Amino acid sequence: MTRQVSPLGPEQCTVTVREDALPEGPSELVLDLRIAPQNRAAMALRRGLAERAPGFNVAVVGRRGTGRTFTAVALAREEARRRPAPRDLVLLVNPRWPLEPVPAFLPAGAGPAFVRAMEELHARLEAAVHDVFEGRVRHRLQVEIHREQSAAERKIHDQLSKIAAEHGLGLVAGDDGFDFVPLEDEDDEDEVASPETAPTGDPASDAEDSEAEAEARLNRQVLDAIEAVRPHVEETQRQLALLEAEIQQTLLQRQRAALRNNIAASFAAVPERALPTDQVRKYSQRLHEHLQQVYHLEEGHHLPLTSVPLPPGLVVPTLLVTSRPDDVAPIIHAQNVTLSGLFGRVVAGSNDSRYPEPGTILAGDLHRANGGFLIIDAEALVKREAVYEHLKACLLARAIQPHEEDEGPSLRIQPVDLDVKVVLVADPDLIHQLQELDPEFSRLFKIRADFEDDMSFEEGLRVYPGVAAWLASNRGLSRCSRSAVAFLMQYGARLAEDQHRLTTNLGLLSDLITEATSLAKDADELTEEHLRAAFRLMQDRQGQMRDRLLDLHRYGLIRVEVSGHSVGQINGLAVVSDGFQSVGRPSRVTAVTYAGSHGPLNIEREVEMSGPIHSKGVLILSGYLHDRFARDFPLSFGASVVFEQTYTPIEGDSASTAELFAILSSLSGLPARQDIGVTGSVDQRGRVLPVGGVNEKIEGFFEVCRAHALTGTQGVVIPESNVRNLVLGEDVLEAIAQGRFFIWPISTVEEGVELILGEPAGTATEPEDDAAAFRYPERTVYGRVERRIARLRQLATPPRG
Repeated sequence: MTRQVSPLGPEQCTVTVREDALPEGPSELVLDLRIAPQNRAAMALRRGLAERAPGFNVAVVGRRGTGRTFTAVALAREEARRRPAPRDLVLLVNPRWPLEPVPAFLPAGAGPAFVRAMEELHARLEAAVHDVFEGRVRHRLQVEIHREQSAAERKIHDQLSKIAAEHGLGLVAGDDGFDFVPLEDEDDEDEVASPETAPTGDPASDAEDSEAEAEARLNRQVLDAIEAVRPHVEETQRQLALLEAEIQQTLLQRQRAALRNNIAASFAAVPERALPTDQVRKYSQRLHEHLQQVYHLEEGHHLPLTSVPLPPGLVVPTLLVTSRPDDVAPIIHAQNVTLSGLFGRVVAGSNDSRYPEPGTILAGDLHRANGGFLIIDAEALVKREAVYEHLKACLLARAIQPHEEDEGPSLRIQPVDLDVKVVLVADPDLIHQLQELDPEFSRLFKIRADFEDDMSFEEGLRVYPGVAAWLASNRGLSRCSRSAVAFLMQYGARLAEDQHRLTTNLGLLSDLITEATSLAKDADELTEEHLRAAFRLMQDRQGQMRDRLLDLHRYGLIRVEVSGHSVGQINGLAVVSDGFQSVGRPSRVTAVTYAGSHGPLNIEREVEMSGPIHSKGVLILSGYLHDRFARDFPLSFGASVVFEQTYTPIEGDSASTAELFAILSSLSGLPARQDIGVTGSVDQRGRVLPVGGVNEKIEGFFEVCRAHALTGTQGVVIPESNVRNLVLGEDVLEAIAQGRFFIWPISTVEEGVELILGEPAGTATEPEDDAAAFRYPERTVYGRVERRIARLRQLATPPRG
């Protein structure tokens, strides 16, 4: 016998939260309250965050709003407090390969002091170079050299003057060479001869007195003396030339020594505490040696000094990351998921020096997270394939590898040792795709923390009051009264679609409290009415699609009958969404049966508007019909089933019960009630299975009925297993309480058949005679169907002739 179906009462169609069941206030830490529904995920997160072995990164899997990122950050903070501050990271100048700076780690907090020491060193070196080539050191050396040169020249001049005196000549040194004058005759001191012109000097030809002959004789003596001194003059000139070269070489050596000493003194002035590691001490030594090569300061070097400028990029390193010694491990939530945002970037320098200036290279999130935790959104990451692939390469190599965005020479940091825990936050579908398509993903993310979409009602009694209190304390929202928390839990049950569980999407709860806070600006605390008004406001603001659908039904543009009876026609219920709100939409499901042999025909499938799940549902209907009516004979009839006035692809099997009722109505010839909407899936044995969106479907059909006027007989047939999912709106509950709208739960097709078609489905009996083909009583729905199928089978069988 088929069970008599009774409509549900209003108390069965919603969840009621008693205020006295709520605690007085949160008695635990707010963090524990917020992550209480996600204990399993929190355990996995703590395990993954604490493990330092390679590959134990964490994939946080859950829907948005379930607290997945908040929990990941909060638990990362717990683990970060157990770890020391990360080391400072600087980029040392690489004199041999200037475009490939060398990374160096320093103790936490030592980086700024090291960079300042190098800046001071650069300033001292610049001053030293300037002093030697242009400043006071050069001036002092020039004075010293000039003094020594003058003394040496005087000595050479004295030697030549002594030789000239031995020949009766006096030496006169000039800019153009040497001149000689005779010493014997005081009266002839104006006579001057030079070494070059002495042999051809002209005597006075106009003298007519008696002294002319003596004067000629004197001139001949002077010329002879000059000729005798000439070799000594040439030797003196050679010695002066050698002296000039020696003086220049002495000046060069003294400049080299001065610059070498000044550079050495500059490096010696660097405090030992500013060079805390062997690597930077060796770097300082190599830099000292390189500067000696640049300025040709090695011992025995004879090349001229070079006065090239000293660029900052040759001495001063770049500080990429620093922290205080009392800091904890860093937690970086990557917001700019690009190559430059994650792995650093190069900015243009202020000059064309071959040595990049300090600050030319900027750190990325991966540098800042080194030694700690990097939290990154998977959806943003996989949208940029190059970023995803490079991050994997870094994690596999355990080093931050350089990336090259452009061809040609560019700055390329040498690999940086990497010790980071990556927390990848993703939706379940995306993680599934990554695991399926990327074999390296499971090697890198060995810990998976799955976040639940809902929590038990008992957990909610503790969590929801704590969340409301946390929002009031940390987000500046109004406090919630006990009645407001009770409504909040009812709202959570509605979002979870379960009378015994509540949603873990705390983000949606926050949105509702935010709306209520805006509405109740002057209230000391929020009440149930405030939250209910905020809920209605949100529904109205996002209800454009709902109102347009109601108008289409109201004006007959979408034909749905909500009263009367019709053969082969059922009101099926579906859900449509615009991304902001989901709305139930009734649709006419019609079936036409005829002689044939192919069974039910899904018109949507034939025109490629049916999804695979919906097509599967229609095939299940065929299995059910074979089980009930064609165990011993072929199912010799054809049927076409269609959703009327649908112009978008159809997916899901929640209308398979409505399609089956339409076929049974058409086969039996019994008219189906049009004041009932039907939803539910069915299996091959006739059991009605639960479906999703049951609240929206019921409320959508109720709105359409109300738009055409409630008759007092209308209602919805749902699977009995969906009763626990009912958290209906106030209007529907009020109509149910007044007996103007009904919800009928069914567990089998037969229970719905009698309600919709007005006759019992019928109980099968095994016929006594094999010739008797009918198993169901004639005055039942299945009896009528069985006999109709038999007639159609006869029509489909060709006569024997």
